[in-house]
Amino acid sequence: MELKLRREEFLLSLDLLEPVASVHTGLPITPDVLISAENKDDKCKLIATDIETALQIEVNCKVISGGEICVPAKKLVAAVKELEEEEILLKTEDEKTPVAYLYCGKAKHTFIGQPAKNHPGMPKYDEKQAKANQVVLPTEMLLDAFNKTVFATSKEETRYYLNGVYLNIQKDAIKFVSTDGRRLAYVTRPISSSKVVASGIVPTKSVERVIDILEETDQENCKISLLEDHFVFEVDNMCFVSRLIQGEFPAYEQVIPKITNTLSIQVKKLVKGIKQASWVTGEKGFGMKFLITKGGIKLSSAVESVGIAEVEVEANYSGKDVEVKFEPSYILDMLDVIDEDVFVIIGINEPTSPWTFAPANDKDYLYILMPMKL
Repeated sequence: MELKLRREEFLLSLDLLEPVASVHTGLPITPDVLISAENKDDKCKLIATDIETALQIEVNCKVISGGEICVPAKKLVAAVKELEEEEILLKTEDEKTPVAYLYCGKAKHTFIGQPAKNHPGMPKYDEKQAKANQVVLPTEMLLDAFNKTVFATSKEETRYYLNGVYLNIQKDAIKFVSTDGRRLAYVTRPISSSKVVASGIVPTKSVERVIDILEETDQENCKISLLEDHFVFEVDNMCFVSRLIQGEFPAYEQVIPKITNTLSIQVKKLVKGIKQASWVTGEKGFGMKFLITKGGIKLSSAVESVGIAEVEVEANYSGKDVEVKFEPSYILDMLDVIDEDVFVIIGINEPTSPWTFAPANDKDYLYILMPMKL
């Protein structure tokens, strides 16, 4: 195989592939990226996988001769990143000798690879069904929805059905839901009317890989499909496939509290106040008290062996006084995905019942948080 590649495009693709290529599968081939090209073509295919997920990217290049080889992804990224010239020449010997040579300017790198036949490639799934279930979404909308939900997924392996974002595609809307049992993030977005009705739990790491891709693409639209076992995402010259988490997602709509009283505060003011009062605790588990009174919130945190922090911030509120305790990092997680100049509407509840947080400019985003014991 002999290819002429543009360094910038090649490196961008490798940067997206490297997090997918895994050293944790126990298989010696999965840390490698599969590079393949056919004669008389103007593209080469790059594939990385960790068995559970896989990403394929088609890269523009000049194919002098076709072939295929597997090269360690991390080492290849490290080498290409430091190259100074834009044109790269990638060559291999015969298929029986898995060695790749990379030439760029005065640099020459030799990679000891593995035979392409050892690589698992892309997962097998029902491509016909994937086309039938395909939904076209604006890339910015999908990126926004995933960013507003992925942080609330559970990290506990025993509750595996919470280790991802639940997608529910209806005829004219798509819902994104995540929860770890203490909080819940819920986004609803309208979509073009379609006949597709499907749902599934996309693993957290897969959502993170899709976010990586969406942040790099300049395409206006992308495509997703939910199958019985797989999630398929396509945009531009990329195709990402992930296994779905098998399990029943909780009945999330039943936990949405009925709120009659609300408080309004600008995001950056609340963030600043929480951060000013967080130095005392420093880690999860201690919590922060919120004393809500007319016109403001008094934030306080105290650890006997460390000290006390008290901060007051202005807020739009005219109800009765309420004191509640929250894990502050859980609130900051939500506020971090909202523009700092926006006002957040906090749904006031009893100190032992779930409260709600919602940006004033997005009525279809709701964050539900359970208070800590006072």
